[in-house]
Amino acid sequence: MTFEAFARRRKLPIAAYLFCMACCNVSLLLREGVPLRAGYQDFTIYYTSGLFLREGRARTLYDLANQYQTQLTFAHVPIRHGALPYNHPPFEAILFVPFTFLGFWPAYLVWSAVSLILLAGSVLLLRRFPAIRSMHPGMIAITAFAFFPFINGLLQGQDSVLLMFLAVVALTCMDRGADVAAGAWLACGLFRPHMVIPLVLLLAVRRWRMLIGFSGVAVILAGISAVIMGWGWPVTYVRFVLLVEQARIGNFGPQVVPNIRGLIGTLLGPALGPVAGVLVLALSITILAIAAQRIRRGGDSLSYCFGLASVTTILVSFHAHSYELTLLIPFLLFLVADLVNSPPDQVRPERILLFLLLFLTPIYVYLLYRVGEFFWFGLIVCWLFFRLLRLPAPAADPG
Repeated sequence: MTFEAFARRRKLPIAAYLFCMACCNVSLLLREGVPLRAGYQDFTIYYTSGLFLREGRARTLYDLANQYQTQLTFAHVPIRHGALPYNHPPFEAILFVPFTFLGFWPAYLVWSAVSLILLAGSVLLLRRFPAIRSMHPGMIAITAFAFFPFINGLLQGQDSVLLMFLAVVALTCMDRGADVAAGAWLACGLFRPHMVIPLVLLLAVRRWRMLIGFSGVAVILAGISAVIMGWGWPVTYVRFVLLVEQARIGNFGPQVVPNIRGLIGTLLGPALGPVAGVLVLALSITILAIAAQRIRRGGDSLSYCFGLASVTTILVSFHAHSYELTLLIPFLLFLVADLVNSPPDQVRPERILLFLLLFLTPIYVYLLYRVGEFFWFGLIVCWLFFRLLRLPAPAADPG
């Protein structure tokens, strides 16, 4: 089939490709049953934090030795000789206290079910946008399940779907003009501050009232954390995160981060030393400024601005593990809708290649599990960022 013929009849090949990737992802999820029962997944850290609060040990939440001793009571992982560190703010631990009234495995299954409900809720909210509403429900479902980061987050029991849901709620609030509420909803995602802060700053360039709602909820969450651990919790928390990063405890370090920090820190870090950190900071600020300038124009659609802000957030965030790419699902739904509905003469090989790479499960598996160098995926994220910048303004839903 020539590319011209594909451009005219692309709906079926695109659906077939997504279906194949979804089948690959679900098969990976199902084959991990035994290790998951043993406690290999990241849900271990959330369950641990809930136990600390429930048992009145909140003041030692960031004590690695105590974390490890607690995890030994419900996780049985022979290759793990230390704690899988809980490196999230204290307030998030409250969310997982109810799960500790169940055994670890049932709690993980319930949390997975909650994640699927949040995904369904996100799709229902996004259907207020005509581009998403035009998609067949089956196409929407396979698009989400074809995206490996979502499946990996589900497998690990991560909170990445919760963050995506909060971002989608904020997007729908912005679409209704409720900017203060949008900022408040995004602030609820401060359990991943490295993701939420760049996202809200970029969106606030166009809707500055978001900062009012964001600041108010942020103060409340800081107060809740202070009640849990005392007013010195920010210092304790930052020290712990830096300790985990420097000691490479767990799956941390620039080699697994698909963004500017991953690319610079891994490729140039050994040669440049401390200069690499300065270079990462300078490039991140530059990228933020470029994206903010584009969003500030005001001629682009809300879905485009949200997509550009999401991609930029991944690119400049300190941590951006594979499952954190789940934040891109709303943008990817717009992308697939646009790719399917665009006139044939607007379908370019570059767009198709980018689409294929974003959903290509083998490249995720190879970079994550075969070579442990997921930072290379940052090149695809960079390409996506510059592809978005090249769209003419005013832009339709991103493609």
